[in-house]
Amino acid sequence: MSTTLTREQRDDAYNNSKAVSNSAAILEAWGRRSQEFRAAHATHLDLSYGSGARQSYDYFSAGDQSPVVAFIHGGFWQNRAKTDFTFIVPAFLEAGISVAMMGYTLAPEAKMDQIVQDIRLGLRAVSQKIAARRASNPGIWLSGWSAGGHLTAMALDEPCVIGGTAISGIYDIEPMRHCYLNDKLGLDEASALRFSPIKLPATVGKVLDLFVGEAELPAMQAQTIEFAAYRANLKAPGVFENMPGLNHYTILDEMAQAKGRILQSIKSHF
Repeated sequence: MSTTLTREQRDDAYNNSKAVSNSAAILEAWGRRSQEFRAAHATHLDLSYGSGARQSYDYFSAGDQSPVVAFIHGGFWQNRAKTDFTFIVPAFLEAGISVAMMGYTLAPEAKMDQIVQDIRLGLRAVSQKIAARRASNPGIWLSGWSAGGHLTAMALDEPCVIGGTAISGIYDIEPMRHCYLNDKLGLDEASALRFSPIKLPATVGKVLDLFVGEAELPAMQAQTIEFAAYRANLKAPGVFENMPGLNHYTILDEMAQAKGRILQSIKSHF
């Protein structure tokens, strides 16, 4: 992102809540649906993988022989929680897919290196849980939205991860340094480079499907479009779809509905 833009312009380029007029209502509905589902499925919640308050995951089983998807929530690495996104789980269970909802320490308490490491540790804990319940470990399909899309790309190389689906993610972290998000992230040039998937060697042996909405902010669309081109140039496997009519929030309907395009895409890998 050009630093010749004003600070306000740089902030607006990544302000998804401001760009979607009813975003507060959407988030409220997500929270209500998530709370209702968690209340009815209260076992296997907040399984710890570390001593931190957010170093835990929720596990919703579709059966001991089912495939497993791990989901990483968004919030620009500094907001929201796994509990806000449980609304996606029912459609996965209906499809016969178990779900691990990943928690992680947020900025400013954690820098980006710890956030990425939290996801890695959490995935290893989920993998151990799966292995303890089964004769063989099928591996984990990793998925994430927004900041979770970035973390999906960063953790794709974990041995327990068999592939991934990243939705509306951030793959070049450098622009985060120049807008409001860095107030809590505290990124410098070196860390922005170190945690930008588009500037790192691609995990070419694993599928990474990339989705973004055509009604998203131009900068958000560009993040996915450019990362998809980067992976395609390296012949790294995975589909790319810029989905008509969907914004940064409504795109998750395609994951939370039984016939949603993203859920069907994930299901096709099993």
